[in-house]
Amino acid sequence: MWKKFLLGCSGLVVTALLAGGLYWVINKEQLKTEYAAYKRMGAPVLMYHGVEEELPEGWPRSLVMLAKDFRAQMQYLKEEGYTIVTVAELAQRLEQGQSVDKYVALSFDDGYKNNLLVALPILQQYDAKGSFFVINRMIGKPDYMDDDDIKKLLAAGMELGSHSYTHSLLAETADKYLVWEMDTSRYWLKKKFDGYIVRTLAYPNGSYDERVIAAAHKYGFYRALTGHIGLNTAETYKKAPMEMYRVNVADDGRGLEGFKSRLEQAYFFGFLATKGININPLRDLFVKD
Repeated sequence: MWKKFLLGCSGLVVTALLAGGLYWVINKEQLKTEYAAYKRMGAPVLMYHGVEEELPEGWPRSLVMLAKDFRAQMQYLKEEGYTIVTVAELAQRLEQGQSVDKYVALSFDDGYKNNLLVALPILQQYDAKGSFFVINRMIGKPDYMDDDDIKKLLAAGMELGSHSYTHSLLAETADKYLVWEMDTSRYWLKKKFDGYIVRTLAYPNGSYDERVIAAAHKYGFYRALTGHIGLNTAETYKKAPMEMYRVNVADDGRGLEGFKSRLEQAYFFGFLATKGININPLRDLFVKD
């Protein structure tokens, strides 16, 4: 049964791609003009995890960006005229209807110690900012930032966000535990970090549903990051601030070209959505970043 289901889904993907390709060929010049205009309307959020000088033993490549590659990516963004901001700063611009043309926000999940030791100096070198999403129960554990580390990030102008208290799949978490994963997470971060108020949530493993969204609203979050690729515009943010798009930046072995491709995905997936083509549900079935 599952084999037939997956084969059917594969057929849908191929059909969608062929239809999209044909539509592009027929309307190429008009779409190129529309696409260029669309790209000025929104901004991507890039998702990172760890940043290290060398790949640590036992760490999957999908969780670690080498420092030399991360530095090259920041340099590329700066050379292309991007302003690199936190998720909260991007959200504020979207709320106020300000231009986000050539803006990009950076997010770092899990709260690894290398975020402070390796990523932060590179961010400062390029006058860039980022949002760091910590797992409460992992703070101070080996390989993770401790309280003093996080205070240094905040002093450097970075944003602190919640990645839930235990990194559970929130869509599979009972209501009675959602208060712990989100409300208690915010409470302890505020208590630990001199009254700092966390307003941004990153869903662990992109796991959420309408029930989780309602709980996040209830427990004081203003916005949340998903694992779906797309572009954040004033329209998408107003419609669904708890479902912000972001694209995972993983080491795919292609260096800077791979990064450029990931960045372009955010724009192109968002553009397709404006044409009624949502690739994310199909992509979720077959692609594991």
